[in-house]
Amino acid sequence: MTDPNNSPFIAGLGLAWRRQSVLWWIFLVNLALAGMGAATFMRQVSPALDRSLQSLAFVHSFNPFVLSDVMTEAHGTSTARVASAFFILVFFVFMLFVEGGLLETYRLNRGLSKGEFFEASGRFFWRFVRLLVLMLIALIPPGIVYKLTTGATHQLDERWPSPMPGVWCQFIGLLVVLFLLQAVRLWFDMAQVRAVAQDEHAIRRALGSAFRITLGNFGSLYWLYLRISVVAWLAMVLLGWIWIRLVRPEWIGASFLVTQLMLLSWLGTRLWQRASETIWYQQRIPAVAMEFESSPASPPPAAVEPPAPEFSI
Repeated sequence: MTDPNNSPFIAGLGLAWRRQSVLWWIFLVNLALAGMGAATFMRQVSPALDRSLQSLAFVHSFNPFVLSDVMTEAHGTSTARVASAFFILVFFVFMLFVEGGLLETYRLNRGLSKGEFFEASGRFFWRFVRLLVLMLIALIPPGIVYKLTTGATHQLDERWPSPMPGVWCQFIGLLVVLFLLQAVRLWFDMAQVRAVAQDEHAIRRALGSAFRITLGNFGSLYWLYLRISVVAWLAMVLLGWIWIRLVRPEWIGASFLVTQLMLLSWLGTRLWQRASETIWYQQRIPAVAMEFESSPASPPPAAVEPPAPEFSI
């Protein structure tokens, strides 16, 4: 258990740092899948790049429009697109699989052996798949709000000579949609934490309990989630600025390093969120958090008095 006086924001960062081996495993799996996808893309596109004068545009800069034209000239780039989509899907399923082992590691606050980690991952995998299906259903209302916002923006553009009403409508609508998406994500995050903490098999019951917990403590939970999200976006903006403004196109190694740091910062802040959510749950609901962590200890055996020493005369 964690100290109830510690802030989940700071304590979660410390927990994610102490268990950072999970982050590196996720990063290596992503790097391997990305490498396989990039190799497929290179085999399909390199013949067109080798014979096109437009490829000179990539020596000192990057032009997405030129890349689109070159890919149109290349034959068989659909294979590269299918391969990229396949590897993205594989990584998504991998992340869904290790989620259970990750939360179990954070719940116990100790390193798990490979057997323990993958056992926990497999135990919760199909429960999290069911949660994912329910989350897709829960995302329908934010999608409807986005459609309504887009329609209202088009109507304002047609009726008003100034584009500003439409711009403000689109901006406010996107903020509302973003808020709804974060609220749904937070709700299902807590459902996962609840399912792991209680080893809950009934996913709908875990989801209902998580809804009541999230709704009753929405201010503190959302503030915790939002702060870490802001840190993630600031890190991405800073590294993106370094990549665009300071790294030259011919510096392949530096460009690779910065982009991988962007990926690491994004993954790291996401794991920070999961660790902080777990600590928040343990602090607010300690009875549930302790219920499956340990069983009542058996009473110690009664002390046996040593036999009286024998003295010989």
